Amino acid sequence: MFSDLVSLIRRPLGALTAIDRERPASYGVIGLVLSVVMPAATAELAAFGPFRPPADLGSLPTLTAQGADIYARWSYAHRFLLPLYGIAISLALWLLAAAFIHAIAHALRGKGDFVGFLKLAGYIALLGLVALPIQLLDALARLMGNAGLEDRTGQLAGLLAVGIFVWQNFLLVYAARQHYGLSTERAVAAVIGPIGGVAVLGLALVIITAVLFVLSQTS
Repeated sequence: MFSDLVSLIRRPLGALTAIDRERPASYGVIGLVLSVVMPAATAELAAFGPFRPPADLGSLPTLTAQGADIYARWSYAHRFLLPLYGIAISLALWLLAAAFIHAIAHALRGKGDFVGFLKLAGYIALLGLVALPIQLLDALARLMGNAGLEDRTGQLAGLLAVGIFVWQNFLLVYAARQHYGLSTERAVAAVIGPIGGVAVLGLALVIITAVLFVLSQTS
């Protein structure tokens, strides 16, 4: 699988075609699991670091600063559990997105099977491990209590995450086109709609949960 990952980085379109044709479905499942477990492991390592309160709380409105401080303390108190929740949520979102894409692709007269596309989605998820070295560096910064390095690696990890997300969506479009025999336009419609819907749903759930939590702590 490491050689497949290298091929995906060097020549992603050709690698996806070969994976679709040659690799068993179990490899995709393994890739999907690794893509969420390994970042969670680095988060568990970072959890051993000391608590660092949010910066510049004094410049924020009182309620916002209070909410940020409460959330930071709650996150630190649950720092070993949150990565485990992240594994379950990430797996669920990937499976949900793959199921939606499969359903829409078939509605658009695609011919592929769900298991085969899930294999490709698992490999595409595996590309997220490209960010693992930066995540490890961020975890080490947290362990050492190096606030400056932690801020820099956190910003870099955020930018890299956005780039990987865009790249993964491009590859999902290509995978849907190849696997289901769709035109590029239909493949885009099959992928962007479900991915956007899942992303908005996930963001909405995070915001609602954070707001309800802060309200519960301040009441």
